[in-house]
Amino acid sequence: MMLKKSKLILAVAIAALAITLVAPALANAGSTRAPTDLAVSTPDSSAGGCLVLTWQVQDPESVKEYHIYRSAEPDSGLRRVFSGAVDMVHGKTMDYVDAGLDDGSTYYYRVTLVGKDGRETDGTSVAKGTLPERQRKSEGGQYAKRIVLSSYDQKAYFLENEVCVKSHLISTGTSAYPTPHGVFSVLYHEYLVISERYGGAYCYWWMGFYTDTGMHALPYNPSTGTHTGANQLGQPASHGCVRQSPADAEWAYKWAPDGTRIDVIGWHFDPTEPEPPPPPITGGHASQGVSEVSNEWYFAEGCTSGEFDEYLLMMNPNVVPASVEATYMLPDGSVLLDTYTVEPFSRFTVHVDDIPGLDSTEVSARLVSDKLIAAERSMYFVYNGRTGGSDSIGMNGPKLTWYLAEGYTGGQFDEFILVQNPGIYDGTVRVQYMRSDGQNFYTENPIKAHSRLSLHVDDIPELVDAEVSVKVTCDEPVVVERAQYFDYYGKQGGNACAAIATPSKTWYVAEGYTGGDFDEYVLIQNPNDEAVTAEVTFMRSDGRNFYYEYGLLPNSRFSIHVDDLPDLGSAEVSTYVDADSEVIVERAMYFNSYGRLGGADAPGVPEAAMNWSLAEGYTGGEFDTYVLIMNPNNEEVTVGVNFLQPGGAIKVASYPVGPNSRYTIHVDAIDGLTNTEFSTTLSCDKPIICERAMYFSIPRD
Repeated sequence: MMLKKSKLILAVAIAALAITLVAPALANAGSTRAPTDLAVSTPDSSAGGCLVLTWQVQDPESVKEYHIYRSAEPDSGLRRVFSGAVDMVHGKTMDYVDAGLDDGSTYYYRVTLVGKDGRETDGTSVAKGTLPERQRKSEGGQYAKRIVLSSYDQKAYFLENEVCVKSHLISTGTSAYPTPHGVFSVLYHEYLVISERYGGAYCYWWMGFYTDTGMHALPYNPSTGTHTGANQLGQPASHGCVRQSPADAEWAYKWAPDGTRIDVIGWHFDPTEPEPPPPPITGGHASQGVSEVSNEWYFAEGCTSGEFDEYLLMMNPNVVPASVEATYMLPDGSVLLDTYTVEPFSRFTVHVDDIPGLDSTEVSARLVSDKLIAAERSMYFVYNGRTGGSDSIGMNGPKLTWYLAEGYTGGQFDEFILVQNPGIYDGTVRVQYMRSDGQNFYTENPIKAHSRLSLHVDDIPELVDAEVSVKVTCDEPVVVERAQYFDYYGKQGGNACAAIATPSKTWYVAEGYTGGDFDEYVLIQNPNDEAVTAEVTFMRSDGRNFYYEYGLLPNSRFSIHVDDLPDLGSAEVSTYVDADSEVIVERAMYFNSYGRLGGADAPGVPEAAMNWSLAEGYTGGEFDTYVLIMNPNNEEVTVGVNFLQPGGAIKVASYPVGPNSRYTIHVDAIDGLTNTEFSTTLSCDKPIICERAMYFSIPRD
């Protein structure tokens, strides 16, 4: 009764192991005609030790039972090994699964029928079947999986390494037809078994484990399209099989390989529950836009060790593919090379952890492209129990001098200065640390060619518990970033920022928010030997502007807590800084965005531009991406936006931005961009500023 690749029609199923020593009765006359066409084969899916017998019945309505005879010899020794009653209502194919056999052995079979008049028919011709040689599974089955079926609980428990990964309600046999207790195993799988014995019920997702017994979905009636016994799950209801909801049966069928151990017990089972999953990586990051695409991009920071995941994001805004060569530089001065092709008008992602030789290391990177592209680096991490993510644009080339306005070593903050030397000569890195009280301290460290150097600022005694800006110089051109890991009043996370090569009198910061559980800080570094006055304009999304003036000590760092300013306590806000001498500006934010705790940082940009690019962007899972636009002009502007997806698909939009104000685009809310990676380009007929902010929650393995 097995129809290969479709269904198994079950008259009665798996053999009892006891062998009855009764010789076949051949030649009894009667109304029931002898069965024909006996065939023996192995099941479609089996742990071994099973053979499937199928035969044809000429007049099924007259059959009362059938007998199976078996021998290990081709010409003698046939003994009856099974007798089974049957009440066939349709169909002419019957089958039987003989279990407990020896793999690699050959067996010979004959089948007879017994009519309702009690007479046994002649037998079929003898048919043989040979089991393949198999390596026997361990007692616990593959992958240390085990199933426990409790008739007391009326539940199935699925264990991996003795830890319960799933449980669900079942229906075992009633007292009249009990499910046998004991230790069994999954003998074979069959997608569909049709039970002639019980009215032709369809039993999907069948796993046979004992004589005429299996785990399967609730019996299904194809004529009515209904399942039987859904309201009886959780109590005995079957003829001995183990019923499950269709969804649970499908899951079990796919989870348990042939040979999986099954324990059927009559008492309560108290499983070992799995450890709760680790909390997700939550947080956010931000990045300023790129006003000029480039052939070269450098990234001083990068880490793939521990629970760090590093990604390089590339955007190709050209009509032809870009060929990109990547050089990865390790702390010992060794390098690894790789090449990538970025398709036209698309975004491309490299998971650095997946590159052989870079799976557990600190690393800097250099990208060289034959076309002008934009590039960023993002990282997601667990660092000393603090989860989060950071992002930074690359830098177009190494310099002799760099500046970083933000930095803090107090509380539970860890600050690192990362220096990349992409050149062929060793160098000496000199760092000037400028505290908020005007005190300055200096360090000097060697750096190898083609390498990266990490400086832990918290380890410097004079900088313990300090707000600090830095000026980094080197006798060889280098690239500099800063990374921070923190616990800010329970908001754990990290941020990263590319250093700035040239101070400026003017700075623009597009992003900023003080509403809800957000804290925003504007950080200003004065690298001059004289005091500086900075005029700061805060531009709200409603077009209202507020003005403040601050005095900055020589060679110092200054912090503005925007939330504390009148009229800015709960606002979306952009910032414009105009100083009477060259300074450096950054913005830091700490937040709880719908349960996603973290912090983000980005440098300001010294001037507005009419074209901007953002390489990173993602709206899948629990990621929210925002594009922030600042219009410093005295009139409204219309900003054209292209969202570039992998493969070259482009989503086009435009947005009006009021004068001297800021505008927010929630990319997840745009049709066609709800579950995708993307890059962004912006263009306008008047100069603007843009940033991107992302908030995320990432499950951990």
